[in-house]
Amino acid sequence: MPRRMKLWIVLWTPVVWLALTLIKYPKTIPLSSGIVAIVKGFFAPSIGNYPPLYLLAAAVAVVAWGVVLLVGRSATRGYPATVIATGCALAVWGLVNGGLFSPGGFSLANRTGYFTWLCQTVAVVLVAACVWMWGLSHPERAQLAVRNARRTWQLYSSNRQGMLGLWIIVAFVAVALLAPFLANHALLSPGAGIGPAFEHPTASYYHLMGTDEFGRSILAEFIWSARISLVVGLMATVISSVLGAGIGIAAGYFGGWTGEIFMRITDAFLVIPWLPLAMVLAAAWGHNYVIVIVIIGVTSWPGTARVVRADALRVRELPFIERAKAIGSGDLHIMNRHVLPNVFPLIFANTILVVAEAITAETELSFLGLGDPLNFSWGTMLHYAWASGAATLPAWWYILPPGIAIVFVVLAFTFMGTAFDEILDPRLRSREETAGYDGGGQPLLAADVVVPLGGFVLNEGAPLMPYGMENEEERREREP
Repeated sequence: MPRRMKLWIVLWTPVVWLALTLIKYPKTIPLSSGIVAIVKGFFAPSIGNYPPLYLLAAAVAVVAWGVVLLVGRSATRGYPATVIATGCALAVWGLVNGGLFSPGGFSLANRTGYFTWLCQTVAVVLVAACVWMWGLSHPERAQLAVRNARRTWQLYSSNRQGMLGLWIIVAFVAVALLAPFLANHALLSPGAGIGPAFEHPTASYYHLMGTDEFGRSILAEFIWSARISLVVGLMATVISSVLGAGIGIAAGYFGGWTGEIFMRITDAFLVIPWLPLAMVLAAAWGHNYVIVIVIIGVTSWPGTARVVRADALRVRELPFIERAKAIGSGDLHIMNRHVLPNVFPLIFANTILVVAEAITAETELSFLGLGDPLNFSWGTMLHYAWASGAATLPAWWYILPPGIAIVFVVLAFTFMGTAFDEILDPRLRSREETAGYDGGGQPLLAADVVVPLGGFVLNEGAPLMPYGMENEEERREREP
């Protein structure tokens, strides 16, 4: 396994654990509580108390994948065993959060205080162990992954537009994760006014953005709203991308009647106005941010499906797909090992763009009063500002902060998506680069280009050439 991958695992494991901890950090421990109370908050019963249904669904998927690896051909048995152990840990975590191990329906975490914290820690360590074992079991693929990741970052960091978007997102994510330390959540309650209604911004910390119609701090609302807006956008994007990519790959690969059925379903969702459909679903299913995530996810996948289908139609005509069919590979194997890696760059770039659309959709639903009334989001802030007449006063300090935040986040994700599209799609590069030469006329080596696995032949120190071209040249050399 590459040394750099080991370093990444060691560095990113505590970062992931810290991010998960900050998401569930107690809201009742502000920064003014003192160092001792803040440290104790990292071991509170709320740490790791995620919805059990999500954890159990993830456990089933992980265990199933581990079983597939175990019965299939694997270089070592350690990797599948680690994957199965990770799934079992997620299952225990979900059952504990669901209260199955305690009588009366109370979660065991509320009795022990540290059990969910322990479950989260064990799960994160096992996920890191899965990546470690994968690298040991597939050293060549690990080396290729490290090389492509480094080259991707080098290309991305040279894109000023992409870096601007990345820094904007990093800033908003930091605000969302550090919300318990930046603003007291108690100030969001209806009776927690800090001054008169619609007070202008002043130099005081909680008055930096003024007050709302109840005299509450708009700064506190703005900071805590970042969490819901970003979480809804990211989770809805996951649902949309999985549905769109799956349907698009299946429609493009199979074609015929199967592809037509998938695309007619996609067209049906495209022609239905998504906003009225989302309003009906929100009215029928209820108003909370989980329902909002599902609504946005199930109504925003058709665009991804059509884009992925167009690329899958191209990939299925490539020579290595015919070779895979000739040696008896199944359809699922070909779609997973050949089609998906070749269309993944397009899916990845499109996913980042879909995040911006999902955040905008959440803002629209919340502005119309269909969001979660128990949690603040930037769209909810705009809804309350409009309902309270802030636009006619005009109380600009109540409208501009959430509006500007939405514009900046959407613009940042758009910048990042455009940058990744230019990096990962060879068709958007210069003509010389796609032909196998760099800007100076020198042959472009495989180590200098980020390519999807399966779509190109990677020979260390050799010019880059599409898959299949190497065999054609060898055939010509063998001919008399």
